[in-house]
Amino acid sequence: MTFALTGAASWAQMQANDFQNAQTIYTQIQAQAQRQEMQRWQIATDTQTKIMEIQQETTVNRAKTQDKLFKKWDDYIRA
Repeated sequence: MTFALTGAASWAQMQANDFQNAQTIYTQIQAQAQRQEMQRWQIATDTQTKIMEIQQETTVNRAKTQDKLFKKWDDYIRA
């Protein structure tokens, strides 16, 4: 009878350990998923920022080029 109780207690302890290990693994997976999500968010934010910088630079360059061309045309007409 004592052997059966010891076996049951041992089995219950093993199940508790397995459950604890499963919880630990799940927590680690969740933490890794959260880190990956933050990395993806950072990459998307950096990419969008770079796109906006390029668009602004292009717009400024286009305006400068148009101003130069207008000035040359104006100089040509006035000459």
